[in-house]
Amino acid sequence: MQKYCAPQLLRGFFLKKTLLASLLITAGLAAAPSHAYNRGMPMPGESSKATQSQEQQAISYYLKYKPEMEAQAKSLVAKLGGTVTDAMPERRVLIVQFKPHVVDELNANRQRYSEVIDYIEVNPQRQLLNGTTSSLKLK
Repeated sequence: MQKYCAPQLLRGFFLKKTLLASLLITAGLAAAPSHAYNRGMPMPGESSKATQSQEQQAISYYLKYKPEMEAQAKSLVAKLGGTVTDAMPERRVLIVQFKPHVVDELNANRQRYSEVIDYIEVNPQRQLLNGTTSSLKLK
């Protein structure tokens, strides 16, 4: 008959508890939804009507203009039916809202607007994470 001393028994006890805890954590993470929320992408099972109405809405874009062309860029945005919602003059960027077909027209006629605009890209929509992950504290 083999005798166990107290440290060996405790070590085995803690190993079993640690293994059980890690399995529970892994199972909890696997059960959590793994999809990211992005306003540009429809959620699974979302109706096509909601997607169509979203496509017809104005979308926010970064419009980078050439040096000394801020006034011309703003007038071009107004001429194309867009709205300037914000600006980053130190970076020569206007944050504008256009309907998607206007941006397609801008990209198709890039040569026509090249003296004013460097490029145009979608403004990524950012948001805070939900409350369940806000309890994490950084040290």
